[in-house]
Amino acid sequence: MPSPVGHTLAGICGFVLARPHIAWHQQTRLLYGSLLLTNLPDIDILPGLLLLGDPGSFHRQATHSLIVAALIGIFVAWLVGRWRLNRLRWGLWAALVYGSHILLDMLVADPTAPFGVQALWPFSLEYFISPITIFARFDYFNPELGMVRTILSITNVLGILWEIVVLTPLVGLAWYGFGKTDIRKPLGR
Repeated sequence: MPSPVGHTLAGICGFVLARPHIAWHQQTRLLYGSLLLTNLPDIDILPGLLLLGDPGSFHRQATHSLIVAALIGIFVAWLVGRWRLNRLRWGLWAALVYGSHILLDMLVADPTAPFGVQALWPFSLEYFISPITIFARFDYFNPELGMVRTILSITNVLGILWEIVVLTPLVGLAWYGFGKTDIRKPLGR
């Protein structure tokens, strides 16, 4: 899976694409929401880390599924409907931002089985990975090095730099291609 840096860049992309549809004074919340959504699937690291001492025990399973992305979208649609915003637009946006995490994880050169993510959980426990991989796997924990030294390893640092090289132009494309809409138009409706 890409590092949190890679997922955060995808979240910034989601923010940039949605920014023209929200009032300027709400944009900080939109940014935080986008960053939360795009990193949320990795919450499955916590149970393995806290209960078993292995962050990978439950990783890339249920929280990395398209069903959970859809449920997140439905929840956000319900939530923004209470604020009289366009439910379809914001629900779809939330599902896609969450889903960007799943897509990025499928583009990782995963060296250890099981390869990929359980994208169709709970209907299938099969793991899916793209035949074309772009990113190196980001490791959280190597028992020989410990967590901090693993995260700061040269392999991870080089992987993060590659994510920045690949994903930053996408943020720029989103900004210059779609992010400059006039915000004086009706907002979020």
